[in-house]
Amino acid sequence: MGLTIAYQMKVRTDAAGARRLVAAMHAAASKLAFDKVSEVCEYDPPDGCYAFTKGDEDDRWRKPGWVYRTRKREDGLEEHVSVPSLHAMSFVGLTEGAESAEFGLASHPAVVVHHEDIVTYPSDCSESREIGAGNAIEFPTRLRGWYSWSNFCKTQYAAKPDRGGAQNFLRAHFAVTGMIDECRRLGLAVKVVDDGGYWKHRNAQKLLEELSKWDELIAGFVGRLSDSMGNRDGSIVAPIKERPDFEHLEAKGVERLDEIGRNGTKKRRRGRRK
Repeated sequence: MGLTIAYQMKVRTDAAGARRLVAAMHAAASKLAFDKVSEVCEYDPPDGCYAFTKGDEDDRWRKPGWVYRTRKREDGLEEHVSVPSLHAMSFVGLTEGAESAEFGLASHPAVVVHHEDIVTYPSDCSESREIGAGNAIEFPTRLRGWYSWSNFCKTQYAAKPDRGGAQNFLRAHFAVTGMIDECRRLGLAVKVVDDGGYWKHRNAQKLLEELSKWDELIAGFVGRLSDSMGNRDGSIVAPIKERPDFEHLEAKGVERLDEIGRNGTKKRRRGRRK
């Protein structure tokens, strides 16, 4: 939980073209405000030759580049399909306090075997799902001929006072945004979901105002959750609790949560009257 920027990108190209793009992405990252940019690691090249440092292939779950597709079932419900990467190349940009921002490109199989969810409707629950417990089906990924990437970076906690405060948060968020801008400049199609709204408005002051809202809401939520659990020591572990101004943020956040609750109640009442 926290203010995050998520990004997806794709481009029609072959392995050689993808390597050139990743090399250009890495060069651009080194000029941005990241504290550190890792080397590029490469996994399972189709030609067997490594243009970058060979990645650790012993643990397939650590191999980067997995994507998730949405599948609409015959009953109208949706479920997520996990698509492993084939050839993958990636590097990481690090900023103090923020999550690591991983960028790269990967190819994917045209078809994967997917196990459907088993969905039931118990009397005490609106819906219950057993993920992947159903029948196996073939799912077309529609990724043949594409190299793509999907990831996210939580930048909110780069704003902790001991990490550099608001200016460090801006540096972290701007670095990720700048990297996505560079990917688009290189010809990749990009989609971005930015909790801070900066991707669209490019206004630093508005971004800081959104950061304040997130700090307050999360502090309020954590505070209320702690109260419901009896404030037992260690019951809730959250970075926001380490802030010296946590109690102030919590009070503001509780006010915001109450307002959201009141607005939700009003909307439901209006809906029933229609």
